Amino acid sequence: MKLFLVFFYLTLISIFCHANDGINDSRSCFRGSFESHESWFAYSATKKNFNKERFLAYFPKSKFNERKDTLECVDFTYQVDGLTIEGYYLKPKQHDNKKLPLVIFNRGGNADFGYVGFNKKMDFIADIATHGYVVIGSQYRGASTRFIQNNGNDEFGGNDVNDVIALVTLAESIPNVDSANIALVGWSRGVMQSYLAAKKLKNVKTIVAIAGNADAEKALAIRPEMERVYQARIPDFQSDRANQLAQRSVIKWVDRLPADMPILLVHGSEDERVNVEQSLMLAAVLSEQAYPHKLVIFAGGNHGLDKNRSELIELTINWLDNYLKPK
Repeated sequence: MKLFLVFFYLTLISIFCHANDGINDSRSCFRGSFESHESWFAYSATKKNFNKERFLAYFPKSKFNERKDTLECVDFTYQVDGLTIEGYYLKPKQHDNKKLPLVIFNRGGNADFGYVGFNKKMDFIADIATHGYVVIGSQYRGASTRFIQNNGNDEFGGNDVNDVIALVTLAESIPNVDSANIALVGWSRGVMQSYLAAKKLKNVKTIVAIAGNADAEKALAIRPEMERVYQARIPDFQSDRANQLAQRSVIKWVDRLPADMPILLVHGSEDERVNVEQSLMLAAVLSEQAYPHKLVIFAGGNHGLDKNRSELIELTINWLDNYLKPK
């Protein structure tokens, strides 16, 4: 009887633990203030510096309705290293069982700065999804401490990279995902996340690196205010500064990336946050090592490439189609 009870309780524990693995608390992104174009507009109008004309020009009702009709957009939580992390995914609504390639989108910013809200999901991320990709992303640990108690701390390229790596296993539970065909698309800090994750992931076919650093030490020389971010986020930064920066600088360990994984480097010539020299330096090293890559610089482009969005999405989709979709 005692053995039966032990087995019974172990089974319950196993079931409980399994229930907390994978995707949890999934909810549609199209909820609450974002259920309709009207409610989204009303919510946005309460924000400081809201520009009505710009909002309606970029995202008219017809575009919202098309996105809602054709895309699944899901927010969820998942467990990594004993922490509760927020994630999301977007995928086309399907009427067949066709497998869709997986794109992991790695956001910029740190902690809750750069958090991917509804507006960002409906922008560049949705642009990728509408072209036949499942796009999944993490908010990273430390981004959701306002409403998740056990959310951890952002380490800016430390253990938070585990939050990215875990997305591959999570994506396998999403219907019709081809997890053997993966691309990493990073923007700003997310480029660093992509390089770090690529060292540990299998099946990564390509990286799209938008406005990213390659050498953290040289980047600090140009933008010294970022040192405050590093001191606040990176463990042991004060005592191990050079090593911690090198660990976050792909230019120091290009040879540890998959040799047959092409990289698309994209940058604006007038990027005010990450100097374009970062992509130029990396492209030079990649060329020296005969590493497959392409460098595209948008003349006059800023960090957000605000005036180059149509060219950026066309460039990104063409690149993903070339390296992810079956020929």
